[in-house]
Amino acid sequence: MSFKGIRGCNSRISKEDQEFYDLKHRAAEYYRANSVPQKIEGVLNQMFLEKPGDIYGYLANYFSQHSAKPVICRLEGKKLYDGNGHLSAQANVFCIIRNDEKWVCGATVPSYSERASGGSDPGEAAGESHAQRHALETALSWINQPISNMLQGLEPSDQGTIDKMLSDFFLDRFLESEEEKRKENEKKKEEESLDKSPPEPLPPPPPPSQSKDKKGKKSIFCVEKQLPPEEPPVPVLPGCSALGAISLAVAKTAAVLQGLPLYQHIRALRTDQAVGDVHIPFPMVTVLSCGKTSPGKLNLLEEVIVIPAGAQRLTQKVAMVLDLQKEVERILNVFSKTGPMVFPMTDAGALLVGFDRAEQPLDVLMEACSNLRLTPGKDLHFALHCSAYRLMDYSKGKYEVIVGTLKSPDELVEMYESLLSRYSAVCALIDPFRKEDTEQWDKLSCALTGQTCCLIADAGFGFCPRRYDNETLLPPGVTGVVLKHVNETTISDLLNVTLEGKGASTILEQSGSEACDDYLADLAVGLGVKLVKLGSVRGGVRLARYNRMMELEEELARQGILGSNQLELPLFAARGSLATDSTETE
Repeated sequence: MSFKGIRGCNSRISKEDQEFYDLKHRAAEYYRANSVPQKIEGVLNQMFLEKPGDIYGYLANYFSQHSAKPVICRLEGKKLYDGNGHLSAQANVFCIIRNDEKWVCGATVPSYSERASGGSDPGEAAGESHAQRHALETALSWINQPISNMLQGLEPSDQGTIDKMLSDFFLDRFLESEEEKRKENEKKKEEESLDKSPPEPLPPPPPPSQSKDKKGKKSIFCVEKQLPPEEPPVPVLPGCSALGAISLAVAKTAAVLQGLPLYQHIRALRTDQAVGDVHIPFPMVTVLSCGKTSPGKLNLLEEVIVIPAGAQRLTQKVAMVLDLQKEVERILNVFSKTGPMVFPMTDAGALLVGFDRAEQPLDVLMEACSNLRLTPGKDLHFALHCSAYRLMDYSKGKYEVIVGTLKSPDELVEMYESLLSRYSAVCALIDPFRKEDTEQWDKLSCALTGQTCCLIADAGFGFCPRRYDNETLLPPGVTGVVLKHVNETTISDLLNVTLEGKGASTILEQSGSEACDDYLADLAVGLGVKLVKLGSVRGGVRLARYNRMMELEEELARQGILGSNQLELPLFAARGSLATDSTETE
């Protein structure tokens, strides 16, 4: 008998039965509205035809395709030790995935200032340590509170929108900081004006000398050129590394959720519709360091870099550099009068060796190449990172290239010309002058016309990628720049820099404190840069990045999309032709 028939026999329906009937009706409507019966019927029919071994795994895979897209539910900032034992801020991304909150990925980016004090003054060291702690706490507070709330509900795949929000957040904090500084300066000026007594009147100027013997002496003193003043460093906002870390963590999260390697996800974000073969960047391997911190008199060569140039795979290139490093150590030990030496190493893993002349480290490399039957200029090239801005003695207006030996900017041009004429395998000079010495950049560039050596700006360019599009900020003659993923730099910033062929004029570099992560290899391949600078081939953190690049090379070769690995000189074309060239990343 039907439900209606029961009601017709003067039978009463209990409240519980009515509520249960209504509940069943609402459930049926709910499932019909979401097409649940049709989907279940379809998957059951399909599964019966395929008869998979794992029935519930089959169902799980099917329904996961129809689940809602994961969205960010919160961010979490944590303290993390980097490769140098320094604390840094890690941004962790949590998403709602199939109704559950799950941690997906985390990332950290160093806070970096090219002109950070490296002095040994205890007061300065204490002040720098306090500033680092303040920056770390600020970064963690930004990640855990305002930015976490700001990104809640957004899809990790929407990189452009998220990076735009991060950049706007940074701009607001920067303007607030500048306003606070302005108010503090005004307050100081008011206090100083109240404390100062009226200035005493100045004595009258002496009468001009009438002596004829002194005529012409004024012109003698005016012959010497005025040194262009140093530009103020780009300010680094405390806590800004949180923005770069969040942007990277979001990109890694999107790649994980899509089941893609990070380099593929970054290539998919490029708006230039990147197609065709994928190139593995050429490694720039730091072998020797002969800068101001080295035990010798030579200050000029902060880094002596080797660039393997053969058409071999990356595995053979790394093996070549490893053999070269061992031969260099053997040669240096032969020269030692005290037996085998234990060389200190820089943070980049390079041997910190003392030399007295700029030719000596290059002579050692040339001898090592000869012993290994390698041809400089064919099998490998050299690049010299000069970091000249660190060597300027502003009281004398000259560079202290060697302890006790000062050279004017024009004299330094002649020194470089002499060095390059003797060592033709040198294919790049990085920061040969301060960026303010534009006349000398131009002179050296003109002298290199027709040669394979190019000029690259590192500190001369700055580390803010938003400045890359403004080529007027580059010193004249510069054809390549060093790109660093630091501070507030977002993935979108890096993508914009390397768009439209500019990747071929950029070097991607691991800078500042080393993160215990190999993401830089994926980032370099995804951005399409020509060169990558990961330090030496020593240490687990650095070798992990080289190993990751080898894995990517093998994967691309299996897919049949591995591009050419033959290095051509000059490394970079003139800035005017960047629209058709690739980018170099350090």
